[in-house]
Amino acid sequence: MNKSVVENLRRVDLLHGLSDEELLQIATICKVRRLGADQIVFNEGDEGDELFIIHEGCVRISIKTRNSDGTFSPSTINLLYSGQSFGEMVLLGGATRSATVSCVDPCVLLVIREHDFTALCHRNPRIGYLVMRNMAADLAYKLRSSNLLLRGNIRWQHGELGKR
Repeated sequence: MNKSVVENLRRVDLLHGLSDEELLQIATICKVRRLGADQIVFNEGDEGDELFIIHEGCVRISIKTRNSDGTFSPSTINLLYSGQSFGEMVLLGGATRSATVSCVDPCVLLVIREHDFTALCHRNPRIGYLVMRNMAADLAYKLRSSNLLLRGNIRWQHGELGKR
């Protein structure tokens, strides 16, 4: 297995705490997908069973937002780079994609199918435990951040209503 793949996996937050041997086990179930700039990885609303790790390149995460006229348009919510992952919700058991992911640059993505990851976790439960612990910590952070943002918006909206 390419040494750079294991080095890249070592930087992935989702895989934090795994030993080099465990990262090598992850590397063996990774498939490589090469996509050009502006190619779509998946669309919001698609069904999915793959987790992606960016080996090279940059991807744009966007969601459909409603415009004042009732139409929808894409809004970028994040850019992800080498060593970052996306699509991890599939590890919790198949998921509808919550955003559209497109390549900003030509990308090399490491792809892990949910089925392959589950089989690996049956062979090595420690991998599954650490990945799920890391995912739970990340989701808790995102939920707290969203709640703080929502509370800020509610206060702003309430204040705006009070001015009228």
